[in-house]
Amino acid sequence: MPSSVPLTLTASARQLGLVVALAASDPAGALAQQADRKVPPGIAAADDSETQLFAPIPRWEAPPPPDPILATPSFMAPSLDKRGAARERTVRNGLARPEIDATPIRRGLGPTASPLPSVTERAVGVKIGAERLSVETAIVSGQGAWQRNDTRFDWNVARRSGDGNLVWSAAAGGNLQTSGSAGQNAQAVLGYRLQPLDIVTLTTEIAIAGNYAFATENGLSSTMTPRVKVVADLTQPLAMPWRTVLDVNLDRQVPMSGNGFQTNASAMLRLQLPTP
Repeated sequence: MPSSVPLTLTASARQLGLVVALAASDPAGALAQQADRKVPPGIAAADDSETQLFAPIPRWEAPPPPDPILATPSFMAPSLDKRGAARERTVRNGLARPEIDATPIRRGLGPTASPLPSVTERAVGVKIGAERLSVETAIVSGQGAWQRNDTRFDWNVARRSGDGNLVWSAAAGGNLQTSGSAGQNAQAVLGYRLQPLDIVTLTTEIAIAGNYAFATENGLSSTMTPRVKVVADLTQPLAMPWRTVLDVNLDRQVPMSGNGFQTNASAMLRLQLPTP
């Protein structure tokens, strides 16, 4: 019997020490750490606004001010560039889409009764893309009457670059005739541009072109064409209210095989009246 008393006191001391240790620890912090461990790292903590008596009042944000150019009526300021302002707004908002430039091709579709000489071809088609990269497709009739024996389908892909003094271009195309053989063509142009005067731009080029017609005798032909272009802006020397530009072109086509030389020259005076 006397030996049971120390055992009872020892068990009570152990229970008392356990209670003191639990009281000294932070149960709330331990529970919070356990809750943090249960939440996955990629998921945010849930909002406790539903457990509150009153939900937080949302902040009111003023709408952005309207664009002054787009807000101005067109009849009050017809010279405003609203299209450019709308394009800048779409780019700023991340809603801009790449623009596709499509130009229709129409040749020889005018009235037949004309004092000028009639064209030898009629063509309808479309040109997609800008000057740097363009794709052209057209249906062409050689005699202009849309007959089956002289109608063909043309296509052409061109890549051009005019940055700096060095200019170059490359093009590849072909045609598919409704009655006859198909053909392919390619052309490469390399040139150099310089400005001897402030109003004069001189460009020298050399072009190499080749054509190949399938299922024909001597279907391959190639030519080399040196070319000179002169563009003069005569607006300031002549003191005219409109822009005056003189274009002069001179080239000589030399076949790689044969003697069919051909020289071409042209001059054009362009008058452009600026709109207000």
